[in-house]
Amino acid sequence: MADTQSKEYPVTGVTFEKASFSFDKDTGKLSGIKEKTANNTFKPVNPQSDDFTTVSETDEAVNAYNVANSKGNTENYISDSSDIEKLDEEQLMAKYNKDLKAFNNASYVATIDNYRSGRNISDNQGKIYDRQYQAGYQEFMNSKGEATVSRIFAYPLDINPTQDHMKITRYRYLRADVNLSKPQRVEKKNFKPVNVKGDSTLGGKPLGSILLPMPKVVDTNGVEWGKSELNASGLLALGSADLADKFFSIGGRIPSSTAVNREQQKAQDEAKKNQDRGDATTGNVFGTGQAAVNQTNVTIASLLTGQELDQDTFLARKGGHVLNPNAEMLFQGPVIRNFNFSFLMIARSEREGKEIRSLIRFLKMGMAPKFRNTTFLANPDVFSLEYKNGMGDDDILKTVNRFSPGGLALTSISVDYSPNGYWSAYRDSQPVAVKMDLSFSELRPIYESDQETTEVDSVGY
Repeated sequence: MADTQSKEYPVTGVTFEKASFSFDKDTGKLSGIKEKTANNTFKPVNPQSDDFTTVSETDEAVNAYNVANSKGNTENYISDSSDIEKLDEEQLMAKYNKDLKAFNNASYVATIDNYRSGRNISDNQGKIYDRQYQAGYQEFMNSKGEATVSRIFAYPLDINPTQDHMKITRYRYLRADVNLSKPQRVEKKNFKPVNVKGDSTLGGKPLGSILLPMPKVVDTNGVEWGKSELNASGLLALGSADLADKFFSIGGRIPSSTAVNREQQKAQDEAKKNQDRGDATTGNVFGTGQAAVNQTNVTIASLLTGQELDQDTFLARKGGHVLNPNAEMLFQGPVIRNFNFSFLMIARSEREGKEIRSLIRFLKMGMAPKFRNTTFLANPDVFSLEYKNGMGDDDILKTVNRFSPGGLALTSISVDYSPNGYWSAYRDSQPVAVKMDLSFSELRPIYESDQETTEVDSVGY
């Protein structure tokens, strides 16, 4: 869908001062409005916003429409904004999303270019941080330890952020609760259901980001299942505990605070009622009592002879049978996922060599614990990982896994400065090639409700 772009017009009554209008070349209909930013770029305005409605009803919009559609023929001019034809709502949103992605990508590339070329970068307080003074950690942190400039590292230097790549972002470790292992969920606040984000340790503004080529991508999801055995005596004890649980709620039974849990408890009770057990030991008082007698005999024999005996040995030698262990596999808990990545970085210029050194140092500083005094250490920083093909929040790849929104710890970094088996360096002693291996561990498990928040056409977490 090709467009005709108007010149910029001054506008009032909105959050920006100047706007430009775009019109579909085929139909002449209004296809979008863009606001002029402080950086002299034009950012698309959401068609569903009040700003879009206000600007589209101005005289400036009428003038832009006339210029784009009348080609100088004043007889075809319209005089009222209500006569401006627009694309339908679905087309306007599709055009907006496309333009916004292009704007974000262009801004991203410009930020990286400014950073690499040595031009100044401004933080939100208007202070200027020159490129050459940003090599250290303190230079982009204020006295409170808060980020003032989110520094961008990249390998290779000419990486294209609109193509598939990996983004590593560093944050301060921040705890909001003693238990940070909860997924996205619905909680009642003031008797109303409210969507609550999953727990995370990612605190404050990003301390910086690294853009790297796509690595070898592998994800492994798992849960712990373990073997459980109970003989007849154990089953009797378990039955007694279950009976007590029903009366005193000492644990075990599913809380009935939600309709889902109530339904699950009902289904389990129904299954227990309808199941044809075919069990000759459960509830058999005689069998359990005989087992107790056998165990007593074994204990007495062991004391008298000094020989170590067990009940199964006694039963097997005496009658050719053993106690049924009633073995089964039981769920024991989630597994925290680990991810390993390997990057081979070849310095093609002196500046790219400096960039490689800087991003390695950035990661090492982020994973290092912080000394407070001889009694306490503060946590290292934590990271978020994303596979992306743009800079927007929605540019995360659907074709590979996502990472835990709770954050990840960088548990190890291994750097091989001679990956070819021998030392090879430039005149400034920068190694020609550097192999960097990173190991990350997610800080909380992935739950079903986390998976449910991902797109249906994605692979999930």
